[in-house]
Amino acid sequence: MADVEVRQQQPNLATLIYGLSIGWLSPNLILMSSDDSPLTTGKITSEEQGTVGSIGTIGCMLAPLVCGWVAEIAGRKSALMLIGVTQLVSWAVMPFATNLSVIYASRIFGGFAGGGTMSIVPLFVSEISEDRIRGTLGTMLAISCNVGILLGFIISHYVNYWAVTYLALLLCVVYSLGCCFLPESPQYLFIKKKKEKAIKALRFYRGEEAESETSQFTAEVARFKDIHNVGTPKKKDSNQIHIKDFLTRSRWKPILICVIVIMFPAGSGSIPLMTYTERIFQESHSNLSPAISSIVVAMLQLIGSYVSTMTVENAGRRVLLVVSTLGCAVCTTTMGTYTFLQAMHVEVDWFRWVPVASMSALVFINAIGIGIVPFIIMTEILDPKIRGSVVTFCLLEFSGVAYLVVKYFPIAVEQLGMHSCMWFFSCCCVASATFVLTCMPETKGKSFEQISESLNGGKKSGHKDVAPTAV
Repeated sequence: MADVEVRQQQPNLATLIYGLSIGWLSPNLILMSSDDSPLTTGKITSEEQGTVGSIGTIGCMLAPLVCGWVAEIAGRKSALMLIGVTQLVSWAVMPFATNLSVIYASRIFGGFAGGGTMSIVPLFVSEISEDRIRGTLGTMLAISCNVGILLGFIISHYVNYWAVTYLALLLCVVYSLGCCFLPESPQYLFIKKKKEKAIKALRFYRGEEAESETSQFTAEVARFKDIHNVGTPKKKDSNQIHIKDFLTRSRWKPILICVIVIMFPAGSGSIPLMTYTERIFQESHSNLSPAISSIVVAMLQLIGSYVSTMTVENAGRRVLLVVSTLGCAVCTTTMGTYTFLQAMHVEVDWFRWVPVASMSALVFINAIGIGIVPFIIMTEILDPKIRGSVVTFCLLEFSGVAYLVVKYFPIAVEQLGMHSCMWFFSCCCVASATFVLTCMPETKGKSFEQISESLNGGKKSGHKDVAPTAV
């Protein structure tokens, strides 16, 4: 079964590479804004820091549209390979990055790859995995990304400016070659009426022994055949999406949940924290160096994502989200209070451990739930017919909100103070927890039909499980 797990996890190598680009950013923003800047144009300004940090979200916003179209027309495998190509381009130009224009181009391509990763990899994993381990495999997206972030921090600090680039280029080649040997998603093959290839692909991802050892394999084949039958010529219009498909109660409620839940990560404060880690610790005058502090934060974020993997199928999505959002609220409130006292010139020498402690706790608690669970929920509560369109919209929304937060965070800190920003994030976290408790159902271990009944008060939605559109 180890081989099966490797096959199912191979696409997550793309998220590790994306994590490297995030980990590379924070320490090198500090370097580029110093007198030792490797850029021929000299050190960059605070506004240029904000642009470098946020410009990748432009590519991130385009990715769900382009990769979703490719996934629908050419297949999930082709979309995964497109992600590999854009990652390769992003890192290949970095050795020539002696000015901001090249940095901007690299970040846009990297953002495109990141957006494609966040949209296609969860879709692909959900289509090749069993219901009982779907959540666990989904959280591996966060673990892989956080491993990349940690490596980016460590290598940037202890090797040199270019080392991360060469490692990323090597991983891009490995990832792209690996994708060449992966079969297409079995569900996609059934949709395209390639039943024999679909069954062969299902055996590849579940293991040759799966067919004889359990009834799960047979059940999966039957479910995929139902999807195939819905797409027969006499029902060919059933897969076409119309405005009315979004307006029924059984569909607009989960749509609304997704639109709100996808904003949770940006509202937790974790996105600007990972982008401007060293700057935040510089301004808070922590008793640890910014470099060491950022590595500690990245390590705890990785541990948190691992804990999420261990608990997502036991504790459930709602519990993880509530604990995570309330925990983040406590951390940002603590950090806000510390920086407020510092701004008021109150003696805080005895409490210089607070920035590292509160921000480390923030990323740990964020990684347990709020950082990954919203992306898992989107693939679980949406009707397959509209799933692709809604997830694409939600990822565009996420990228737009992330752009605003990252772009204007340095400006907000200068104009309003770090404490105001932290308290704002705290309020967002409390609002998020309230929404989860009052509006969101538990999806742990449930099929789409069971989740739909839960959203409709125990009533069946009346919609058949039709072929899912691409994310």
